[in-house]
Amino acid sequence: MQHGKRMPSQARLKVSTTIAPESYAYLQRQIESGKANTLADAIDNLVATVRRLENRFRLERETAAYFQGLSGDALAEERKLEAELFESAAAVNFEE
Repeated sequence: MQHGKRMPSQARLKVSTTIAPESYAYLQRQIESGKANTLADAIDNLVATVRRLENRFRLERETAAYFQGLSGDALAEERKLEAELFESAAAVNFEE
């Protein structure tokens, strides 16, 4: 979902709540700037951003745990692969 656009087949759930004035002002600015079409879209966009961040942080933690759990030989092999990949990527001209 990007900039308040959602698939037509997605059902909406009704939510009634109160929020802080500064939160409401933030959501309204999202609508005024064109980043969302409605208040519901602004909230959905915000939740989607938080979910992406949570997934990124989870991946970072799991990756760190993976590397911490490697044996010395396995870690050396990972570092070797990393260096080879870096060298290969350096040879690619991304401008062409």
